[in-house]
Amino acid sequence: MKLFNLSPAGFLVASAIVFAFISCSKNTGTTLRQPGAQVKVISNVQYGSNKDILGNTVDLALDVYIPAGATPSQKFPFILFVHGGGFTAGDKSSSASIMQQLAQAGFVAASIDYRVDSAIDGLTDPCTVDTITSEKTVYMSVQDAKAAMRFMVANAAKYNIDTTKIFLDGNSAGAITVLNSYFLTQADFNARVPGIQTLLGGVNNADNNITASYKVIGIAANSGCLPDPAYITSSNVVPIIFFQGGQDSVIPLKQGHAYYCPNTLYIYGTLSLYNRVTSLGTPAVIHIDPEGGHGPYSDDFLTNNEICFFNSILSEKPESGSYSAQESSCH
Repeated sequence: MKLFNLSPAGFLVASAIVFAFISCSKNTGTTLRQPGAQVKVISNVQYGSNKDILGNTVDLALDVYIPAGATPSQKFPFILFVHGGGFTAGDKSSSASIMQQLAQAGFVAASIDYRVDSAIDGLTDPCTVDTITSEKTVYMSVQDAKAAMRFMVANAAKYNIDTTKIFLDGNSAGAITVLNSYFLTQADFNARVPGIQTLLGGVNNADNNITASYKVIGIAANSGCLPDPAYITSSNVVPIIFFQGGQDSVIPLKQGHAYYCPNTLYIYGTLSLYNRVTSLGTPAVIHIDPEGGHGPYSDDFLTNNEICFFNSILSEKPESGSYSAQESSCH
């Protein structure tokens, strides 16, 4: 699976390694996981449509997973999950087992399809990718994630969602999408990629005409990055759990050029973002496998720690700390 870069005017496009999740057994504000429970699945719900990078109209869909036995009056925390695939491949079906287990853990979870650029998937050298195309592709993924969130919030009653308990989750390309969608404003995108709003529309009104607002209370970012940690401010910071390999050849652990190519975007990886969040006095957890590459952690490890982290936020006692190798933060 290939990854590709953006120019200094744009955003890194990284690969996605889709991780499966299992829930931890810690009871800190949501339902304990019920292994084998028959989760309610609502598939192929259209949340919008838009033109892809080639100009073709694409209907955008998501799958919703609701805890077993939920009654109409019950409300659950909500997780919007963005799959990986290097912004060139992948779809919501790849996250089916992840969503099942999140719902078994007491969350409503939605896995989304978003616009990808399959035309560049065959490239072998990430240092030579057309950076203008890459910039457009990342921007589109942010538009789609925001549109999906608006749709779910507007239909919260239908899908048993407690709109005061909303989380973002993403892996690699998905982590880049959720981090950029949460921390960068339209003005930030316009400044970094001049003309992008005129060309592709706004990040907050694309795909559908829904205007629902929402507030995110926590994020999970597996092998992601931002163009600059300064986009995280005292006014938008939330608790985040991070994961990355110390030998990641795609995203520097702290900072540097993507893929270590001199012509790619200078970006900031997990360690820089963790340091920024904690410097603002906000709890955060970082997992670094010193010998690991891009996406080094197992599915089970990721699930246990992410679910526990989200539950700690729900219990108003967010976990924090730095963990090495296979040391768990799920206590």
